[in-house]
Amino acid sequence: MDFKLILGYECNMKCDYCYQLKSHSLKKNMSYEIIDKFIERFNKLKGKHNIDFFGGEPLLYVDKIKYIMDRIDKKHSISISTNGSLRGEFYELEKYWGSLITNLLSNKEHKNLNKLNENSFFRFVATKKNISELTDELINFLAREYRKNIQFKYDLSEKWELEEVKKMEEVQKKFQYILGKDFRIDLPVNYNSVGECFVRNQVCFINWNGDYLACHRIEESKLGNILNDDFKYCNNNRCIYESCTNLNNLYSYGKYEFKGTSLFHMCH
Repeated sequence: MDFKLILGYECNMKCDYCYQLKSHSLKKNMSYEIIDKFIERFNKLKGKHNIDFFGGEPLLYVDKIKYIMDRIDKKHSISISTNGSLRGEFYELEKYWGSLITNLLSNKEHKNLNKLNENSFFRFVATKKNISELTDELINFLAREYRKNIQFKYDLSEKWELEEVKKMEEVQKKFQYILGKDFRIDLPVNYNSVGECFVRNQVCFINWNGDYLACHRIEESKLGNILNDDFKYCNNNRCIYESCTNLNNLYSYGKYEFKGTSLFHMCH
């Protein structure tokens, strides 16, 4: 089972495509009362589970991550969704935990795109502004560094022009050429699974205030609260907010047709 803990929304960066950008200034973070309740419930579970630390930037909350690590069995796994800039803090936690920590990085402002360890995944968030950054040099680096542990997400808060869509198709074909035909080409248009939720497995999202969320991007999608309820899991086959489609993003360029919500700026 996967547990995603949003320790708080504070972040040391202001990436313009971030769906939590407006929340980064919030100083509220997960209390030890909520953490203790999580640990109490978590330690009653049978089997092996994964805890993914989320934010904001979770590496701003090193002490709380260590507090949790001290109180759970080492049979479980740890992962961190991080912007990758606080590398000293990451390696401190990895040493403290005693084994590799899986991590998800993306193209953040600090521009250090190197892996943190062997268990690094990379997500490139493509926007109208940064497509030009995907040079042959960067494509070759990412393909070599991450092999098949790479994915693309798209910020469609602005309408893409045909030349930008074609540029993205060209980029992904280059990845496929390097990595082989098993590399799936994902474009910001022409989707067959419009509105599909990217959470394909049962996941328990726990917000900083203890709320269980059906979607970690939407604080209002509350399912309950850890202080009152046992773990509540989201298992969405389709995006619960697909009705929030931005009408300005319904467009077609011949074979390229987009009919759904943005894959990164979900709803506003």
